[in-house]
Amino acid sequence: MEKQSKKRYLLSLLKLFGIFFKIGLFSFGGGYAMLSLIEAEVVKKQGWIIHDELADVFAIAESTPGPIAINTATYIGVKKCGVLGGIVATLGVVIPSLVVIIALSYVIELVKDNVWAGYFFKSIRVGVLVLIAKAVFTFFKDVKKNVLSYLLMLASFLLVLLTNVRVIYIILSTIVIACVAMAIKSVYDKKILHSVGTPEYYNERVGRTLEKDEYVRETDVYHLDSAYKTVDCENIAQISENRAAANNVKEGDKK
Repeated sequence: MEKQSKKRYLLSLLKLFGIFFKIGLFSFGGGYAMLSLIEAEVVKKQGWIIHDELADVFAIAESTPGPIAINTATYIGVKKCGVLGGIVATLGVVIPSLVVIIALSYVIELVKDNVWAGYFFKSIRVGVLVLIAKAVFTFFKDVKKNVLSYLLMLASFLLVLLTNVRVIYIILSTIVIACVAMAIKSVYDKKILHSVGTPEYYNERVGRTLEKDEYVRETDVYHLDSAYKTVDCENIAQISENRAAANNVKEGDKK
């Protein structure tokens, strides 16, 4: 590594530490309240990762052991500056909380009966709820929504609210259900796509994409004209009718 590259790398590490130090210092309420601030700094201001990737990182960080903010900081740090970057980002997001909690441990006894201190902590709770709500709505907009996702969301919410089932079991269950559903959908879509005489079906048979005249000979159904340049699953019924008509015409010509 050249000297200039080393200097740039050190500057990147310092910048990484500074950004996550600021996130850790000004984020009240824990990891979920940090999500909006992390998005603002890492995605919108710095452009280190895109929003969709950050949403995936949050999902993985929530599903793995450890606080979501620390897991997210570690991932982004490693992506930006390697293993050392992960360590630096993690220290940056942890140090402010560590310093503040140590300081509060010395003064909490002095202010616990103070009325204004009570108002201060209550106002922080309201702010934390707002930050968490903003994060929820921001990332919910980009979630792929279907009947299954709504059912899983509702079931998970009710289980957490009304039962004592551990959250980790709920997370693992939703992952398994979603994976099974996607696998079934993939098999079904492939079966439909490759069972109606589409180019994909014949591409699998001969190992390459067929030319127009080859496709006509291979299907032996109907001549492709401008109306059939694109074959998709929405035209399955029409394609089937055309195939039947073509076969009838062919049989009539033979007679």
